[in-house]
Amino acid sequence: MSSKAERRAYNERQRKRRDYERRKYYGQVKKRSSGRRKKSSGCYIATAVYGSYDCPQVWALRRYRDNYLAQCWLGRCFIDTYYAISPTLVKLFGKTRLFNDVFKSYLDKKVGKLLKNGYSDQPYIDE
Repeated sequence: MSSKAERRAYNERQRKRRDYERRKYYGQVKKRSSGRRKKSSGCYIATAVYGSYDCPQVWALRRYRDNYLAQCWLGRCFIDTYYAISPTLVKLFGKTRLFNDVFKSYLDKKVGKLLKNGYSDQPYIDE
């Protein structure tokens, strides 16, 4: 770096890179579209427990996922982990009474809290 202009340009590139990395870390960078439509992600456990993807309880849980969990990095980590594990859980245990009883009890409480906190259980279309 021989001139002040080159140093300024270099420092500006470094600042932009650091800013981009910070925004990426906090989930503020939009991902580029691959041109394909985003695949809709199902609520595997709730669908298995309630018997349908299109029922009021699942609609409330989907709103919670999209409007709250997906907005922070910890929530996105939970979503990623859930979608990595839940299809296998449902495939192996989804038809057992114990699985349904345990998860239905938890989900009923969670849905009740969501409805109490203003989440809607009206028909919902994934974005």
